[in-house]
Amino acid sequence: MPTNRLGRPERRAATYVLASGPLPVAARPGRWLCRLIAPVLLVAGCVAEAADPPPRLDASPDEMAAAAEAFLASLSETQRGVAVYSMDDDTARTSWSNLPAMFVTRRGVRLGDLDDEQRRRFHGLLRASSSSQGYQKLAGIIRLDGILHDEATEAVAQGTRRLPPELIESWDDENYWVVVFGSPTSDEQWGWQLSGHHLAANFTSLGDSLSFTPLFLGAEPNEVMAGPEAGWRALSHEAERGFELLQALSVDQRGHAVLGHEVPDDILTGPGRKGSLEEFNGLPASELSDAQRMLLFALIDEFVANVDQDVAAAQLARIQANGLGALHFAWMGPQDDVSGRYYYRVHSPSVLIEYVVEEGVGGAAANHVHSIIRDPGNDYGEDWLGKHYEEHHVRNR
Repeated sequence: MPTNRLGRPERRAATYVLASGPLPVAARPGRWLCRLIAPVLLVAGCVAEAADPPPRLDASPDEMAAAAEAFLASLSETQRGVAVYSMDDDTARTSWSNLPAMFVTRRGVRLGDLDDEQRRRFHGLLRASSSSQGYQKLAGIIRLDGILHDEATEAVAQGTRRLPPELIESWDDENYWVVVFGSPTSDEQWGWQLSGHHLAANFTSLGDSLSFTPLFLGAEPNEVMAGPEAGWRALSHEAERGFELLQALSVDQRGHAVLGHEVPDDILTGPGRKGSLEEFNGLPASELSDAQRMLLFALIDEFVANVDQDVAAAQLARIQANGLGALHFAWMGPQDDVSGRYYYRVHSPSVLIEYVVEEGVGGAAANHVHSIIRDPGNDYGEDWLGKHYEEHHVRNR
């Protein structure tokens, strides 16, 4: 039997073709998304040619472990002393924040204290832990903090903004921290965390299983408005995916999906708020048409596909196992104008996605977004580890 480069048997992937039909272009599934959802949902637009079992995790945990070990090997003894924590340190594992560095003292080794080779190995770890899409988002958010710093500095100099100097200084693409929990190569259970302004990525590995939640991604500016990078977005499709689904709903369906016109100040399950949304509100996926379900799963895919396909497939299988009746879409805010503030979420026992347009802090209003994806039953791999974590959010001020 053919083997892959890790010496494991290769598995034949199920293949699907797109069927002609009434689906609008925006609703037609990509080939890999068909492979994930068609066997369970039998969604129009996906026709199965071969039905293998859902893909199992293969290379991702091993590649992530090797990249983490290479990163740690590049650190000095002093740096490893602040970068490595015990996997049993529950407080450290569940402590993270999306706030700027001036408000939070973080654990780990700081990106700004790494030399060039150490930074390259950090990026190797980030790539090994994410998909190409996810890597560009994570690295882009770090880059955006440097852009925010430059924009805010210029605005203050021109007298158009009044911001505390220490806040501007804390917006910096060097103010991100890396922590590794346990030993990537000798422990069956280990994990790592990347945390800084608008970013908290939590990865947990247990054998062949890999968890990537909670994953907080934010951006200010959401879209760069001037300079050589004008028009660039690190989070490029999250807004559109939610708005496309809302616009596809009928008046009656919107009556269930839209929870109100007031927009919350922030996502509701941010740092330290694990488990704060226990009820499922909004429109169940069981009440959507096939075309609308494709839009819903395109939205979910935008968040789940930030990791490699095998890890995303495993997460999607958990979502599917709950059934369409357990999967809900909800919206808050204006329904026909996305130039201002609004909020949406997707919620089931195995996924919680929130996205909100925030008020501007360092830049223009409504050019500031927060998002999160959680697995309510397995954040930090707690289901696999047989634990129930209490989340922590410690602020300096």
